[in-house]
Amino acid sequence: MPCAVLELETCTAFVFYLHFFSLKHYSLSIMKKLLRYTLVLVGLIQLVSCKKDNSIAIADLPAAIKNYVEANYPGYALEEAEQETLCTGESTYEVEIEQGDDDELELTFDTDGNFLFSETEIPVAELPAAVINTIASNYAGFKTEEADKLSMADGTTRYEVELEKGKTEKEVLFDAEGGVICEQDE
Repeated sequence: MPCAVLELETCTAFVFYLHFFSLKHYSLSIMKKLLRYTLVLVGLIQLVSCKKDNSIAIADLPAAIKNYVEANYPGYALEEAEQETLCTGESTYEVEIEQGDDDELELTFDTDGNFLFSETEIPVAELPAAVINTIASNYAGFKTEEADKLSMADGTTRYEVELEKGKTEKEVLFDAEGGVICEQDE
């Protein structure tokens, strides 16, 4: 739910709440305390429910990215772009390109516009045995939620896997031999 909609619904409910209870049950000093606590609660709800938007306009992407897509993916259109930080700490641009309704791909570039990798979602069953073995030994009790195959600019392959155990979620980057490159909590 967008933040503005949540804020409007929350404020509407709060006004009704104040009106109903102030007229029938509480003195003004209690109402002031209720107001303070409710405003703190509304602020906390807003903070938790509204993620930081890393989206950027396609027009604001470096020319090198636009030129790369045009040269290497003819017929594809740039649909979305975000600035992200990889678990390695590197700042990147992640762009989604589409050709038609069903053919989409994510490409990742460094801040200078150099291509780093393409990302394709794969079934968990298609992960290499070495990656599956590392997950079993290093992340016991975690369930594999999603897997992506990263085709790196240098021709190597990596795998980005989302793992979940209770309320703990991790995103782990593996090399093709099952080695952990890095991980971050979600």
